[in-house]
Amino acid sequence: MASNAAPSWVACPAASAGPDIVEAARTISPANGWPAHRAPPAGGRWRLFLSGDGEAARFAAAGAVSGQRAVVTPALAMDDLPLRLHRLGPLPDHADAVLLADLHRAFPCRAAIRRRGAQEETPPLPAIATPAYVLARLGQLGSGARTLVASAQEDEIVRRAADLLAGRGAACQFEVAREPVPPASPAPVRGPGERELAGAASAAELRNIALQAPAAAVRGQAATAAAEAEPDDPLGHLLAGCAANERKQPAEAAAAFRRALERDESLAAAHFELGKTMIVLDDLEAALECFRRTTETLPGFAPGWANAGAALGELERPEEALGKLERAADLDPLSHSLASNLGVTLRDLGRLAEAERAFRWALELAPDFVFGHYNLANAVYLQGRHREAVGLFEKAQAMDPSGSDRQRLLLAAARLAAGDVEKALRDYRALFDSLEGQMRLDMRTVAQWDLRRLAERTGVGPGLKRAAEFVRSVRA
Repeated sequence: MASNAAPSWVACPAASAGPDIVEAARTISPANGWPAHRAPPAGGRWRLFLSGDGEAARFAAAGAVSGQRAVVTPALAMDDLPLRLHRLGPLPDHADAVLLADLHRAFPCRAAIRRRGAQEETPPLPAIATPAYVLARLGQLGSGARTLVASAQEDEIVRRAADLLAGRGAACQFEVAREPVPPASPAPVRGPGERELAGAASAAELRNIALQAPAAAVRGQAATAAAEAEPDDPLGHLLAGCAANERKQPAEAAAAFRRALERDESLAAAHFELGKTMIVLDDLEAALECFRRTTETLPGFAPGWANAGAALGELERPEEALGKLERAADLDPLSHSLASNLGVTLRDLGRLAEAERAFRWALELAPDFVFGHYNLANAVYLQGRHREAVGLFEKAQAMDPSGSDRQRLLLAAARLAAGDVEKALRDYRALFDSLEGQMRLDMRTVAQWDLRRLAERTGVGPGLKRAAEFVRSVRA
């Protein structure tokens, strides 16, 4: 097929609708996935096909572009996609469709490390390899009125990508199709190790090992070697910074991220990771600037907006924070943590009814989110619906094995406001009996603050006086 595609995209032949594709179309259909969510009347159409082994999805994706006059695909191995994605040029104007086969290979999954029968958690992937980053960059490249079709083997990280596609609808119409029978759990991931590290023949191989290896030591060595092998390539420095953060060396990590940005200031992942590092280094203004640059270079990356909002919240600029968090939630409407953070900011601004709606939204997305239940209870309590708040606090407490001391105090205050004075005093006694020393004094201060706020809203009655006298009597 003749093509004037940009060097980073290549034309590929469109498959004919053979019997295998017809069969795949029967087993994978849009009816088995999510409908388009908040889709605008115009825009491109993205389709993601999922199957347990990836093969059926691959056939179905090929069938979806059959008959298209011009189909293009990235001129990259899918294994390289998370690292090289930011270097892809805009999609060629003539393309009717973009085909991404085996999209799951764009999201390296590190295996859990087992030692002496115990499983150790591995840290999260750097931003450049998360579904939010990969899909935001694909969206930034722009699909216009064309179709983007992808296939993938379904696993946990691909399901997150599918959720983002199904829930977005900001610029394109998305459709996710899957097998009607849920796929079996994927086998444990086996990533590269010391042998692969010793045999790596290029900086590109070292970068992939730094991204995919399950062992932190191997990741760190590979990232350092990649940066030394190609010192002008920003990706090696980005991965070296991530490895330094894993070693709890934030100053070294910040220096590595800055080296990456000196070489390519458009690398949004480096801005984002540097921002997170500056929070650890307690420089919130610098962190905020990094997140601002993240959103400038990759506007569709929801975590960039979310972290900017979080930094503004820490800087006690809640009105500015709200705008950032609303943008993040619009880009990722299926994130319960974003909905919860949005609710907290609305609560701090005194917009309690809106905060309650945000917390209920978070719990629709994640019914087992314990602090979502606590936050909802608090929003209801602050609106004066005290008996309802007591029930909500009790439900949250029953779900919380850690038993938050702060939330126990709020439950006691809610009981007091609802008129259950004896139960409130019982809760106060039980809490302070479980504490000692400075922790008991700290909680006494918090309880006194709660009672002052309650007195401002409801007045000082006999029950509140009894509670205040008890709290004042608490000693270390």
